[in-house]
Amino acid sequence: MKTELENFDRIHIFNHYHAMTNPFAFVTSRVDVTKLYQLCKRGKSHYATIGYYVVKTINEIDNFKYRYENGKIYKYDKIDANFTQMFKNKNIGYFRVNMCDDLNSFLDVFKEREEDFLNSNQSVEENDQAEVRLSCEPWFHFTGLIPPFNKEVAIPQIIWDQFTFEGDKCYLNFMIMVHHGFADGSHIGMFFHTLEELIEQIDI
Repeated sequence: MKTELENFDRIHIFNHYHAMTNPFAFVTSRVDVTKLYQLCKRGKSHYATIGYYVVKTINEIDNFKYRYENGKIYKYDKIDANFTQMFKNKNIGYFRVNMCDDLNSFLDVFKEREEDFLNSNQSVEENDQAEVRLSCEPWFHFTGLIPPFNKEVAIPQIIWDQFTFEGDKCYLNFMIMVHHGFADGSHIGMFFHTLEELIEQIDI
């Protein structure tokens, strides 16, 4: 469900940045994911589990729920996940997983949607923007990344890289792309801080 924001308090900021060729901000930051990695080692999908915590974080920050559609600003009540995945022929596609209240339910939905996606060999198109686009680059480390984007589609993108191990700690670099008309550095900082807090709360 979405609500039109007729008196959006950032409209002058949005208009300023949206008039630019590139209205998006891109930030890459390293996050301690030790507890998250330990959780995945219990037989849980790394991709789905990390995605769950990323989308859970997104849903706790209003500025990542704003969308620009047909000249209007909306706020969605709930954001779902849109995963990038690779077919057997090495081409990529996308499938959507509705956000759930708990990790295990999300993993079940992820497994079902991923299997349908791989068997069909085609992406599943959705009709709304109540999602965040997720991807992973497990083949290499990066310290900065700019993905393709369409300035008229103000959906955040988040991409993470290969695990890095330092002693007993595990780290990932997360790239977040968000429309600067909706979020500033403080909101991006809030994303990383909230993600770290949720990971720290994992009971290992």
